[in-house]
Amino acid sequence: MNLVKILPAPLLLLVSIAPAQQNSLPNDKTDVYLQNDKPKTQKESNTRTIQGTVKDPSDNPQPQAIVQLKDMKTSKIVDFVTKDDGKYTFSDLPMDINYELAAKHGDLTAPVKKVSVYDTRKNVILNFQLAAAKP
Repeated sequence: MNLVKILPAPLLLLVSIAPAQQNSLPNDKTDVYLQNDKPKTQKESNTRTIQGTVKDPSDNPQPQAIVQLKDMKTSKIVDFVTKDDGKYTFSDLPMDINYELAAKHGDLTAPVKKVSVYDTRKNVILNFQLAAAKP
């Protein structure tokens, strides 16, 4: 014989409301942000930086050397004179252009280096070693 228990009406009402309340509780994610702490969507930059050091034949940093950056699309050349520590930097260069870089100081030169559109690095480091120009 099966016995059926009858619950008192207030308890039955409480049991039937509980699942509905559980679904209406706020979740962990909120759309309200205080103090401008809303997560920012980082847009992928389409530029790169090329930097490095120019050194003399004795492997010392070469100040006042000229590093030339050639845009292979427009053939425009930009010169940068190295700082006292021999460093140079070219920033905000579009990723979809090939570049050639050369370094020189007086009669000393370094072989040309290239950066291709297929090189996906955002920060390219190219160091130059100066040597006497070959006649």
